[in-house]
Amino acid sequence: MPPAIPVDPRQAWRTWRRKVVGRAVGLTFAYEGMMYAGAIIAAAIVAMAAATGLFASGRGTYSSDDGIISLISVAVAFGFLLLMRHRDILTREFWLGGPHLDTYGEPNQRGRVSRYGGGRMRPQWFLVFIVLGLGVQGSVSLVQMLLSMGGVDLVSPTSESINESAVTVSMWLYIGLVGPICEEVMFRGVLMKELKPLGKNFAIFTSALAFGLFHDDVVQGTFAFLFGLILGFVAMEYSLVWSIALHIFNNAILSGVIDTLFAGQLSDNGYLVYSIILALAGVIGSAIVLVLYGRSLAQYRRENRSIPDTYAGWTSPAFIAFVVLNAVVAIVSFIGAMMG
Repeated sequence: MPPAIPVDPRQAWRTWRRKVVGRAVGLTFAYEGMMYAGAIIAAAIVAMAAATGLFASGRGTYSSDDGIISLISVAVAFGFLLLMRHRDILTREFWLGGPHLDTYGEPNQRGRVSRYGGGRMRPQWFLVFIVLGLGVQGSVSLVQMLLSMGGVDLVSPTSESINESAVTVSMWLYIGLVGPICEEVMFRGVLMKELKPLGKNFAIFTSALAFGLFHDDVVQGTFAFLFGLILGFVAMEYSLVWSIALHIFNNAILSGVIDTLFAGQLSDNGYLVYSIILALAGVIGSAIVLVLYGRSLAQYRRENRSIPDTYAGWTSPAFIAFVVLNAVVAIVSFIGAMMG
């Protein structure tokens, strides 16, 4: 018999963490790839329809059909995700939270009863999360304004594309409803939940980081990362339904209906003043929230720290590939937009 080779427990746990992260982020990577594939298929269908005269005059341009393409691409990706994780997604606990059996984590935690969400959301707490979201948006906006005053305009290709194409029902439907639901299911429902056995802090932070990179936009991705931390906490402690509600409220009401209403009623200078007031209100409101509940947040972080070497899971090839490719796309897009 060959001599037994001693196994380093620390290295074994690192290997398992890489597998957990690699499996979850690999699925996220595949989801993103399916979105690109769906967009290509949708663009081809739209182009063929325009060429055959199925669209009326004036249709067939990229901006006007962007909503249709986006809806088809996300439908393809969500169909793929549902095929891969239907046993988890099609459960009450996935959406509303509560006790469930861990099926994806480390081997000593599989099958144990765990809790994902399930807390009772109160109106005042939902208002607090709205204020924090406003604070994130306000911080990013104020940084852009200050840099613009110094002669540096931080361009967001994603935001510009959305503003140009958000003139159709299909694009409004994607931005305000379908997009937020599908993104929450992927990043807070599937990705974060599968990373939860490695620690709540790790799961929230990693899913928010992936969410920010997923946007392939430096400015929009920064907001998505910070907002993703809030959404992750809401989904982790309350339920996926509440993170979806918060995401829809931000996209459809704050950035959609209210912003469009003021943009249409105010002059350019008036809209600038409104934007500054809203940004300052969000930042000041967030500061007040952090003063009032900062200690509780710090205690939450301490109680949910991951054990040492957990972040070694980031050395998973799937995670590295996801980060590198999306970062390269975001940086190239940002440089191209800044250069004109």
